[in-house]
Amino acid sequence: MREPLNLYYLQSAIVGFYTAITTCLHIKFTISEISVIDFLEHKKGTCIMRKMLSAFMAIALMAPIAVASESAVAEESSVSYNVGYMSEYWYRGVHQSDSAVSFGADYEAGGFYLGTWWADVDSGLEHDYYAGYAFSAMGMDMYLGATGYYYTDNFDSDYEEINFGVAMGPIAIDHADGNYDGSSVTDTGYRFTSIALDLGVVGLPMTLTAGFWGGDSSLKGNVYTLDYATTVAGVDVGLQVGRNDDDITQGSRGASSVDTTFGVFSLGYSF
Repeated sequence: MREPLNLYYLQSAIVGFYTAITTCLHIKFTISEISVIDFLEHKKGTCIMRKMLSAFMAIALMAPIAVASESAVAEESSVSYNVGYMSEYWYRGVHQSDSAVSFGADYEAGGFYLGTWWADVDSGLEHDYYAGYAFSAMGMDMYLGATGYYYTDNFDSDYEEINFGVAMGPIAIDHADGNYDGSSVTDTGYRFTSIALDLGVVGLPMTLTAGFWGGDSSLKGNVYTLDYATTVAGVDVGLQVGRNDDDITQGSRGASSVDTTFGVFSLGYSF
């Protein structure tokens, strides 16, 4: 049952959520004899925590706007899980593995979300952690959060970023501003911005997306994808065709994953 969200509830939720996040980020996870240290113990931890603090302060400042919006509502908390398969794993135009099996868990409460996502990559595991707040205001859907991407077996550097996005009608814009742990690289700041158009406005059940890397790091290049998604007997089925340019960062395939066209078939199930 949906009820109007009052200011006192939202402020209390922000305080409680921030406390939960900082507590969770201090937890030391040990998986397959690999110790995964959280944001706070990372080389870039100080920087990312400053960004996270700024992000949550922004949430607090935007809270009255969300409260004033008719669409700002409180919902009962929920926990969900998901499993998936990808015939190839590409992320933001960079190749990660020839195929991947994934698992995720999410907690949501009144717009706040907290979750983790795991997938096998060419060598080892990727394990991601994210948290944030999603709301509607001024006729737009928005979110603000933080994400950390970590890897076992030295598959890749660790990435930590602030995320925010806005969607209105068929257009959605997402932006990430982060740093990665590049021991031999001086400039490790990066940005990634994507613009998605829901082609349902012209009668096509697909989404066209353009993504752009930027910042001071070596992460460069652009990627363009066309996605189709449907549900069959409760299973999410997806098809993606993409193209990256010759400036994109080389993935696990090396030079063969640059300036190339790729296709992905995916299956997913949530419970």
